[in-house]
Amino acid sequence: MTGTTQGRARRIPARAAALDREGAAIVVGASGLVAGALVALPFLWGGPVPIDGPGSVSQVAALLSGVVALAAYVVGRLWHRNALTPFGGRADRAPDGRARSFTRVAVFDTTVIALAHGIVALLGWIVLGAVLARGFTDATVYPLSATVLAGAAAGVTAYAVFLSAARMDLMRLSTVLAAFAIVGLVAAMLSAPDPHWWMLHLSALGMSNSISSLTFNITLILAGLIMAAISRYATAGAAGAGPRRARLRVRVCLILIGVLLAGVGLFPLDVSQILHNVSAVGMLIAFTLVVFWVRAALPQAPGSFFVFGYVSFGVIVVAAVFFVTGYYVLTATELIAGVIVFAWLTVFLRVSGAAERERGGAEPAAVGGAG
Repeated sequence: MTGTTQGRARRIPARAAALDREGAAIVVGASGLVAGALVALPFLWGGPVPIDGPGSVSQVAALLSGVVALAAYVVGRLWHRNALTPFGGRADRAPDGRARSFTRVAVFDTTVIALAHGIVALLGWIVLGAVLARGFTDATVYPLSATVLAGAAAGVTAYAVFLSAARMDLMRLSTVLAAFAIVGLVAAMLSAPDPHWWMLHLSALGMSNSISSLTFNITLILAGLIMAAISRYATAGAAGAGPRRARLRVRVCLILIGVLLAGVGLFPLDVSQILHNVSAVGMLIAFTLVVFWVRAALPQAPGSFFVFGYVSFGVIVVAAVFFVTGYYVLTATELIAGVIVFAWLTVFLRVSGAAERERGGAEPAAVGGAG
């Protein structure tokens, strides 16, 4: 009976914190809706506007949502906290257990993750607008309705991003990273000036002087910065389990993957073929090393995770062989390799986050910051 009573007592503060956080999210969402509608009004008033394209409701909603997402993320990280830190877990805390202060590294990491949320919001609404425009061909939206829709998009974005920030940890960040890569790639494909870009290679998306190339390259650069920035948090779950040297090797590989992925976006093929190819090949080499080194750094991970890594490496090798023999085109090979690398990194972040939780390094109050 005593144990049951204590369990209930522990759940009551958790429920109160969750309800408190939801209430704050509603306020932030409502603020985003009102502010978004007021800002959108002068841009959408004056006559019917298209669903997609320049001056459209989706374009205005996307721009507003991107800005609102940045603000909502910062507010969410500061909710019931005393430091602007990326997560609030073990790697985010000083030796005495308290949250670290506003260090340059913490602010940089938080800024990169906030930018990812902002770009996901911006590109997500643009992609949705493009899809809806194809479903409602030649349709237009009246000014009042367009203003309300733009405000609603900003409000929904503010609500979702605030909750994401308030409860951010490695497992949630893995979802954000995957969504960021997918939305960025789809947006680049939809806006590509050459509809037959896929006949060349995936990197062709970043070779033209267009919004498509800008989207593609920024997606790669920011995804790489995120990966490099969170490398120390991604290996925090292995602390005390694997040898320090093994954890350091995995951390260096993750940093290299991030830096080289950013290099693929920084150096499109039409800018420097050598640097572009070196970055792409180097990233695959770093990925191969981390797949075979992660067992020593994270021995408590489930065996299926290690098998998944070995199978992923094998699939990339098979795809490369198919390309060399002419069975696959380069685009297919690049897509397979890219999807597999991002899939493995996403699962790794989730496994590492689960390992840290088991060690007690990411209690709900510490992660959420809501006490």
